[in-house]
Parts: sequence; C-alpha cells; structure tokens
Amino acid sequence: MRHVVVLMLENRSFDHMLGYLPHPDPGYDGLRGGGPYTSPGWDGGPPVAASADAGPLATMDFDHSHDAAMEQLGGGWVSAHERKARGLAEPKFGGLLGPLIGWLYPKFAKKEPIFGVGPEVMRCQDPAGVPVLATLALEFAVCTRWHCSVPGETWPNRNYLHAATSDGMTNIQPRFYTDPTIFETLEAAGHGWHVYHDDVPQVWAFSNLWNGADRIARWFDISEFTAHAAAGELPAYSFIEPNHRPPVRLNDRPSNSQHPGNNQTKDQVGDSTDFARAESLVAAVYEALKSNPEAFGQTVFVITYDEHGGLYDHAPPLTGLSDPGSSPGLLTRILRLLAHKKSAAFDFSSSGVRVPAVIVSPLIPRGTVSTTPMEHASVPATLRALFAPDRPPLTTRDAAAARFDPLLTLPTPRTDLPDLTRYALPLGGASPSEGDPAHATTAGPQPPRDHLPDHCRDLAVLARRVRARLRGRPAVFAGVSWRARDHRALTQALPAFRTAATKARQP
Repeated sequence: MRHVVVLMLENRSFDHMLGYLPHPDPGYDGLRGGGPYTSPGWDGGPPVAASADAGPLATMDFDHSHDAAMEQLGGGWVSAHERKARGLAEPKFGGLLGPLIGWLYPKFAKKEPIFGVGPEVMRCQDPAGVPVLATLALEFAVCTRWHCSVPGETWPNRNYLHAATSDGMTNIQPRFYTDPTIFETLEAAGHGWHVYHDDVPQVWAFSNLWNGADRIARWFDISEFTAHAAAGELPAYSFIEPNHRPPVRLNDRPSNSQHPGNNQTKDQVGDSTDFARAESLVAAVYEALKSNPEAFGQTVFVITYDEHGGLYDHAPPLTGLSDPGSSPGLLTRILRLLAHKKSAAFDFSSSGVRVPAVIVSPLIPRGTVSTTPMEHASVPATLRALFAPDRPPLTTRDAAAARFDPLLTLPTPRTDLPDLTRYALPLGGASPSEGDPAHATTAGPQPPRDHLPDHCRDLAVLARRVRARLRGRPAVFAGVSWRARDHRALTQALPAFRTAATKARQP
C-alpha cells in the first residue's frame, strides 16, 4: 500500500446515512432488522420511531454540542433537539467574563422558537437518496463500529483524526493547536503528505503544518487533486477537506460538506443542495483515483464523517478508551480563564456517536463488513503502521486504536469497479445537475450576501487568525468575533494562503 486518501465530511450519523442500506451481510448492524429503534418523545410524549424518509434539507442545525450528545447517547434524541429548537438550550459560560457573555448571548443570538421538530432527528436517508455512498458501501467495505472520537462538535473530532487528541476540548475552541500530528510523523519518516481544500479548512488550526515554505507548499486547491491522481503523483497521505461554507455566494463555490446547517431551505440558491454536492465530491474523488488503475491498486480511500450532527444512531458508544492526556497551552488557559463554554466533566473514556465510514480499494472484496471497533484515531494508527512503523504513536489513543488496512485482503486488484461518473463533476467546479433524488433542485429565499450561519463563525475566527499570521502580526486577539468582519475574513484569508502556497512551490 503506497497511498492513503481520507475525505472527512460533516455531521451525519451512521443510521442516518446508511441505516437502511440493504446490505446482504447478516452481520450488518443497520435499521432493517431487530429494533424497535425509537426515542422517547418530548415531555413524556409517545416514542418516536426511526424512518427512512429524510431528504436533503433540514429544518435547522441539530444540537450536537457535548452536553446534547451525552443526552442523546442516553436515549434523549428527540428531547435534545426539541430543547434547542424551543430556545431552551442556550450555552452556559464560565470564566471571569462568563456572566457578562451569558447575559449578552440571548440578546444577540435570540431566535424565534420552533415547536414540534424534535422527531426530525429520527428521520434517516433512503439509500436512493445517497446513491454514491450507498454504492461504495455495498461494493467495498463499510465499518459498522466506527465512532467519532468525542461526543461533541466538529473541531475536537477533526483534531482526533489529525493528532489523536482534542487538547482536552469537547466543544469547538477556534484557536491554533500545536499538538504533534500524523502529518509530521510521516514527514519525519521520509514520506510526503498533501492537504487538498476547497475553501477555509479547519486543519488550518494546526499552524505548524503551514509554518515555512516546505510545509505550506504541501497545501493545494482541491481542483488540483484530479491531475495529481491521474499522474500518480499523490503522496503517502492525502487529506481532503470539503467546502464548509454555506451556499450564499461568498465565493464562486458553494458548500459541499453535508452539514445540516448548510442544507436549510433559506440557504439554497436554486441549483442543487449541499447534500447532493457532497455526493458529487465523493464520486469525483473516487473517479479521479480510478483514472490511474496502477496507482489505484496501491491506494485506499476512506470516506468518513467528523461527528453525528445530532442525528439518530442506535449503537452504543465505544467504552474503555484512554484519555490522551493533552493539556491546553498557556494562551488557551488564559483565554479560558476569561471565558469558556461550560460542559459537564468528561474523562474521554467513551467515544461519540457512530458515524459512517466506507473504505474503498480494489484490494477489498465486494460486500465487506467490518465490525471491528474503530474511531478517528484509527486513521493515524493505520498511517503510522503503514509508513512510519518505527515512529512513536501520537498519543495513547492512536497507540490503542484498531487499523483498517487489514480489510485489504485480495492478492490482486479488482477490475470490476463501479462507475460513478454520472454523479461526479470537476473538483472545485459547478454544482451537479438534476437527474436523481439526491440531486434535486431546491429554490428558496436567498439570504444576504454577507450572511453567515452560526456554525460557520468559528471558521471566520480561524480565518482572521491565519490572515494575521500570514501578515506577520500577532494572532492572539484576531479571533474576536465581530459579525460585520466575518465576510471580509473569509474572503481575504483564503486567497492570501493560496498565494503563499503557490509561491512556496515555485523553484
């Protein structure tokens, strides 16, 4: 095995995406057998059953904070979402400025309550609505015990994929992280890595990965992935980050991360949904890899999701995990002293909710089901075993994590590979056309050009800090969030970063 490619999408649980997949393996742990698969109703109401009638659009960004995830893992799926929709789940803040922020928060973040939508988290996708993911899950390997690493939000879980730790965080903290990453481990072992991104990537948070010309030269616009794959020029590890930004025309490329917050009616612009664009992204990466059969025969492609996004899954979390033991740096401790979002104490001994994970390679038999417990730290664990076996693990989590490379059991690459070209469009290009349920056109009222939903504001904070660092300025207070500056930060940081990366690659 010479190449590993990982694409991490956003905020979907296993049952929500693949629970109703008609997999022939009797060991497939979905929603078609067994049960009942229900959640207690709101305020003592009747139980709500899972169903296969979800579409690409969502009523709101479901609650997936750490506290909500813990409630959901205890069975409170409907109540956690209903509480947020009714405006009863406002975050609590600690620190010296906590009382002031707690007083100001409802005044600036107040929204009209929505009633009766808690049951929507129980609605799952029909396989016809996810044709690309469903096809790959049936044709290659699907992991039925892959969980996100932390019961909580995006950043802690993405950090586990890169560094096998979240620095003790269970919710998003938009700052720079200095934990050693698998990228640096591979580098120390003499192997290359690339990051391909479509817009502002969360992995920017690991600022050591773009300090210096040699490292920033490893960052590429996603449009360059196709040519690299076709030419056999992919390094040992390629990480692909989707476009997180909602489709509100802040740039020429609308989002394609499948985040429910990007799939609300108000954010659609008359082409296709973010949900469909993510399917197209998966298909495009797969077809790009397939275009070079020799290289693809030595490649494994992993599609997974950072966390569950508040959406239902019936599987219990993994238990008996170890706390990586990382502690926040001095700056973070100072900022937390001033203000931080409160959460219940958590010892990291259990995982988050189960998420989709599909492993694609011509060396995997059709219809493979993996029941091995895995989490996001399985990615650095596998990469280290393949390319840097003499290097130490990043933390105790990747040291103990199961690997996915044992799924590659065929002696020679398969040639009977599925064709997904009808779903794939050029990477970094336009939206998919109509023609199947996943690619349905949805028109709706269009938000102001500088509109940015709450779930994207942490990326705006990160963009401001990156822009400050690129300009040689301190980034300590660049994360102060002023909503009028969000649009400017997102539109200025990305071109500056791409220019720096391009210059670094010039001879």
